[in-house]
Amino acid sequence: MLICQTPLRISFFGGGTDIPEYYTTSPNGGQVISAAIDKSTYVILNRLYRDQFVCNYTKKETVSYIEEIEHEYIREVLRHFNVSPGLEITTLADIPSEGSGLASSSSILVGLINAISTWIGEPMNQVDIAHLACHIELEILDKPIGKQDQFAVSYGGFNHFRFFKDSSVEIEELQYDAEFERKFVLVNTGQHRQASSILTSQKNSIEKKIKKYNKIYDLCTKGLDAFEDKHYDDFGILMTESMQIKNTLAKGITNAAINAIMQNSISWATGCKICGAGGGGYILFMTDHAKEIHMKNRTLDTFDVGFDNQGTRIVFYNEK
Repeated sequence: MLICQTPLRISFFGGGTDIPEYYTTSPNGGQVISAAIDKSTYVILNRLYRDQFVCNYTKKETVSYIEEIEHEYIREVLRHFNVSPGLEITTLADIPSEGSGLASSSSILVGLINAISTWIGEPMNQVDIAHLACHIELEILDKPIGKQDQFAVSYGGFNHFRFFKDSSVEIEELQYDAEFERKFVLVNTGQHRQASSILTSQKNSIEKKIKKYNKIYDLCTKGLDAFEDKHYDDFGILMTESMQIKNTLAKGITNAAINAIMQNSISWATGCKICGAGGGGYILFMTDHAKEIHMKNRTLDTFDVGFDNQGTRIVFYNEK
């Protein structure tokens, strides 16, 4: 039996500039500030003594061949490592993560790569895991996404990522204090969405809306400066400004219900933004008044955010 734990993530600045259509054409590439958080997904492997694959997620699959597996991430990871039948794969999460905007899909994929590579005796380091996850999502499965999620959940911590035309990624670990970490609260909108349509629209609009993407890039630089100077209120204000620009990139990023939640709580926050592609999932608030944010949204699922500095890791492995 093997258990792999991989964190989810929140992103503060730069989302969209990690899409290849942007960073491969921009002179400076793309950049993102994000943090892995203390909520995780899990991949559990068990040996089977029959020539089948059993996959347990929101449904159960029992098949004889990799090509028959419907779960595309499980299928492609098994295919990449040429795994023989005789394996049960189960995926779980700490919170309802599908459509959350917290990179649950990339977290599962990274966990699968870490788990399977370890299982077959070819363990990989976190950066190589992230690169392979990007290859599978962006190139094999042609997902309309960027590269920030795979690196954030694989590497862990609070980081400034830079993405370059040659596909290289620069990771700057940011040193934070307890005062900064305890400023963040997540509120579940209660709405779930498929991010693909919003992300496809964003991806297809980059050339037309390049000035807005450049502004998002510039706000990431300003956010980094505010953090390093410990101007935390400015960090929150810049988060909100970046969110306002993001809202103009595609339809459906916010809606009346999401806006109502934001307006209901913004007086207690220095900044807020919708997580991930938008259209539902979680809203991130930066605040010195977490108790009030929880009370304002007491009919919704809310929790304080802690950061995860370990990234994807094997937490149990018994080879028997």
